[in-house]
Amino acid sequence: MRKLAANYVVSEIGDFLKNGIVMAEEDGTVAGYIDTKGDLAEIEQLIFHNGILIAGFTFERKSIEIPLPETHHPIRSFVFQSSAGMNQFSIQNLIDLAKQVQEQFTELKIPEILNEISEVLLSNGGFVKENTSGIFLLIGTDLVGLHFTPKSRLKKIL
Repeated sequence: MRKLAANYVVSEIGDFLKNGIVMAEEDGTVAGYIDTKGDLAEIEQLIFHNGILIAGFTFERKSIEIPLPETHHPIRSFVFQSSAGMNQFSIQNLIDLAKQVQEQFTELKIPEILNEISEVLLSNGGFVKENTSGIFLLIGTDLVGLHFTPKSRLKKIL
């Protein structure tokens, strides 16, 4: 069992856990999360990473898209249009789209962006979220303001 920590960990339900811990099998399958409430203590064999840890997943289209009402929030329309025609959305696709969203909506922070994208894909896009093995680290982000930077990129660590 591996114990990985980072400045932030994205839980299976999309919560951002400050100084969170992911417990993972050797193949990268998540066994659990620990919310330290921001107070990370030394734990034997805990490996800390500077960035945002995200467990592997994909979004798979399982049904037809449900159009958004015209009065809906502009970010949702942007995400809906960007995902049109796609049948699968990998974690890399999610980060790429999130960076585009931040360029359009600069006031939004990474947690808000990722949650909005997930919400649109699951509610209007006809996608389901399927967990996969692998742990990824989002590096090069502004961890204080929680914004993407030109150096933000995704790196597979397990």
